[in-house]
Amino acid sequence: MTVPTRKIGVYLNSLAETPGDLSLSHQINKLNGARQLFSAIIPAQLIQHCTLGLPSDERLIIFAENSAIAARLKQLSPSLLHKAHKLGSEITSIQIAVQAYRHIHKADKLQTKKRQLSQSGKENLNQLATSLPTSDLKSAIESLIKNG
Repeated sequence: MTVPTRKIGVYLNSLAETPGDLSLSHQINKLNGARQLFSAIIPAQLIQHCTLGLPSDERLIIFAENSAIAARLKQLSPSLLHKAHKLGSEITSIQIAVQAYRHIHKADKLQTKKRQLSQSGKENLNQLATSLPTSDLKSAIESLIKNG
């Protein structure tokens, strides 16, 4: 179930009105502003390969998924900073760091995906196995047919 943005806005506004939650409200607004800035200045072809770090008042921190993306962002950082200033941001620097976790996590997901052997593939392997003499290869093919 998704909560409409309007309801979230009402909740966030109520945080600002509660003295104990004022700091939390400030941090949420700061993070939301940094997220909007991040989305506005990062090129579309790079945005899926990086994430926003916790912002500070003066620095925007961007985590790239690999060193090639980080190098490209570092090359672009003067123009990204210029875009940010045009949008009214007061950041004075952009920090780029490599955080390969997202990339490694994607690779793990790909490796854990189990592939299924098609029916025609099983039939072809079965024909091959019956034509082979008893051997390690025949055993391996039969095992593949059985588990696939």
